[in-house]
Amino acid sequence: MSKDFKIRLVTIDDAEALLAIYTPFVISEERSISDVSFEYEAPSLEEFAKRIQNISAEYPYLVCEYKGNLLGYAYAHPYIPRAAYQWGAEVTIYLAPEGQGKGIGRVLYAALEELLKMQGIINTYACVTASNLHSVKMHEALGYRIVGSFKQCGFKHGHWLDMVWLEKVLCERPQQPPLIKKYPELEDTLVEKVLAKASMEVATLNLA
Repeated sequence: MSKDFKIRLVTIDDAEALLAIYTPFVISEERSISDVSFEYEAPSLEEFAKRIQNISAEYPYLVCEYKGNLLGYAYAHPYIPRAAYQWGAEVTIYLAPEGQGKGIGRVLYAALEELLKMQGIINTYACVTASNLHSVKMHEALGYRIVGSFKQCGFKHGHWLDMVWLEKVLCERPQQPPLIKKYPELEDTLVEKVLAKASMEVATLNLA
């Protein structure tokens, strides 16, 4: 087990490294890569840092670090910003090439979902380009199921793209759920326990 691995909370200082992971999914000449994101242009470093700040103010935003290098990140954000939808959250994950197919996504999502349950989140949703079969299969392997599809809803690189929605139910629905907590309201000791467990799990992975 290597202590060089760490699952931790994001910081603003991570913005440049995370943007470097994200950018190919926007502008790569390989359609199988850049069809993943529906943005046309990669955000500026300032904009990306602002996104990190806004998201992490309310939801968990996790990174996987190995020997000081970031291999991927996962975060949650509102599914739809209306009060009655607050018990659902959309999840997003991006991995660097050297972090793909190693099990890092599974560990990141497991930690993310534990923290979301602590907030009171019941359902998680993932919006995935239909042609991104690797991501679809990864989500299905983690307990997500396809609950909807939008045909030719996005246009990029001169062609139309389909999108699928996947859903996972994290826990039973109470008859009268309490309002969800913002992420910073969670107890630090409980958060640290989840992250420590995830760090131990990711340290057992084979990245060779």
